Amino acid sequence: MKQYSRVSYEVRCQIFAYLQINLSIPEIATRLGFNKSTIYRELSRTSNSKSYSPKKAQSDASIKSRHKGRKPIIVRDRLKLVRELLNQGWSPEMIAKRYQLEKKESFSYQTIYNFVHKNPELKQYLRFVGKTGIGRRKQQNIRKEKLASIHERPTSANNRSRFGHWERDGMYGANRQQLLVCLERKSRFVRLAKMPNTNAAVISKLTEKILRKEKVITITNDNGTEFRRPDTCKYPIYYCDAMKPNQRGSVENVIGSLRKLVKRTTDLNLMSDKRIKQIEKYINQVPRKMFGYRTPYEIYFNKKVALIN
Repeated sequence: MKQYSRVSYEVRCQIFAYLQINLSIPEIATRLGFNKSTIYRELSRTSNSKSYSPKKAQSDASIKSRHKGRKPIIVRDRLKLVRELLNQGWSPEMIAKRYQLEKKESFSYQTIYNFVHKNPELKQYLRFVGKTGIGRRKQQNIRKEKLASIHERPTSANNRSRFGHWERDGMYGANRQQLLVCLERKSRFVRLAKMPNTNAAVISKLTEKILRKEKVITITNDNGTEFRRPDTCKYPIYYCDAMKPNQRGSVENVIGSLRKLVKRTTDLNLMSDKRIKQIEKYINQVPRKMFGYRTPYEIYFNKKVALIN
């Protein structure tokens, strides 16, 4: 007997012909190479063998085939929610895990990926991991000032055991304009501000302004000229090794996440302070896998927020 295969229209016509000459079901099955139960199921599509119709059986099988499989999971309110959060820059895994966290309902992120692949217009919202940022040139001028190295930083900054250790970097928009990005290492909580220029003293005062209400123990940044006046800042500043962006990987990662909203072509002069606060609120309410899909805001302030309505 041959391996399992679906009953085709040609086979149904043969079944009909064998029934007309009164062959038994086991004999029909033997001649066609099917199990007799297959033929019985085929005939069950009609009330009895005498009323069997190949065309009707084929039509019924086609309808059943179209409706087979699992029912759609992403429908109605869940469909609207998934589209909205994808548009906000959430990954499928963030959406699914946060949904489970708040709704206490099982929801696989692979289901969302499958949904996106069936709706190609949504693929633009997925963040594809690849080469990010721009190449960095080694600084050629030898600096005379003594800067505190990242290797001198307190242990609590390295292991993220205390709140108050921050990373700092600039995020470029159009025409070399920059946003100042400050990130708290333990919670990944972020504060943002437009940089009026790259004068180190001005940036120190801007840093103190946006962190005035926060606990600050240390700040870590690169060796950019905008950060090279630690004497003008009231906070202890530590500097990464040259060509080592991974030493401030948290702030680099969050800048990559913000690229959906602040591109290199974005004119920061046209961006209002209100808009910057909206962006800041958005990034602080994105669920993080490392926190069990809680948000930086929830970790930093130890509060719960409902994000899934």
